[in-house]
Amino acid sequence: METFCTIITPDYMPYARVLSSSLKAQQSKADFHVLVVSEKMATDQTELIKIDTIEDLLVSDTAKGIYRKYAGTNNDRFRWALKPVYITWLLRNGYDKVIFLDPDLYFTGDPGFLFKELDTAFVLLTPHWCNPNPMAFEDGLFSIMKNGMFNAGFIGASKNGLAAMDWWASMCHYKTEKLPELGIYDDQKYLDLLPVEFENIRIIRHRGCNLAAWNLDTNKRGLKEGKLVINDEFPPVFIHFAKGTIDNIQNGNDILLRPLLDEYYEQLRKNGLENLDSYPQESFLHFIKRKTLIRTRIKRFLFRLAEKL
Repeated sequence: METFCTIITPDYMPYARVLSSSLKAQQSKADFHVLVVSEKMATDQTELIKIDTIEDLLVSDTAKGIYRKYAGTNNDRFRWALKPVYITWLLRNGYDKVIFLDPDLYFTGDPGFLFKELDTAFVLLTPHWCNPNPMAFEDGLFSIMKNGMFNAGFIGASKNGLAAMDWWASMCHYKTEKLPELGIYDDQKYLDLLPVEFENIRIIRHRGCNLAAWNLDTNKRGLKEGKLVINDEFPPVFIHFAKGTIDNIQNGNDILLRPLLDEYYEQLRKNGLENLDSYPQESFLHFIKRKTLIRTRIKRFLFRLAEKL
């Protein structure tokens, strides 16, 4: 059996509904589980959404330790640290394959191939695909080194990946914090170690997966016969509508994703989320920065000049 899952607080239920609906719109037959991290009882359990509570998960020492450490002190860290715990719990309670999704993901393409990857892979990871070339955009390299190579908004695992998920859970129990001086970035930076510590950790190479602000340079959006394509080859599969992605679309930097953001916002409104920010106009200074990237261009020029001396 297969399932997608996400973790939310009750106020994020509209996002979970839209994520679930986007999967069903792509003819996904997998189950969809939602862990609600709150004492408030969730009432959205339907044929499409299966609700789980924190009490369901408190069966392991690691889960109990994470609960004692983060519950009631920092809801974000609590949810992030629970990702591997939730994946593991589902794998040990009837599912052969589990894919965790952040609630702000939105599917526009068939996700079926992702579960097929787990026929042979133990764990699936998606890269941020930030541009690592400092002469093109040095902030991309800095982001990779600080935040990690892989995005923790998407993680897949089969039962063969249980050891890896248990290890990740133990790391999150140890520290789910932003400590750049120690090379720790919440739950996410630990993922860099998975391909070293465990076998059959597969990296999703489909560039239509996890489209976001951080891969605008490397996963180039374009049109082919009127349809959105990535790097002139890949259809979009899912978009990560994090704040930076939305800001980038609204400011005109990622204009080809604008129709999908409009669609996403409309679905959120239909599912009860009315308090959505209006689209801001791009400022002149932002326009200049986007068009010229003066600092980076000067550094690139000086680097090339030094190479010739």
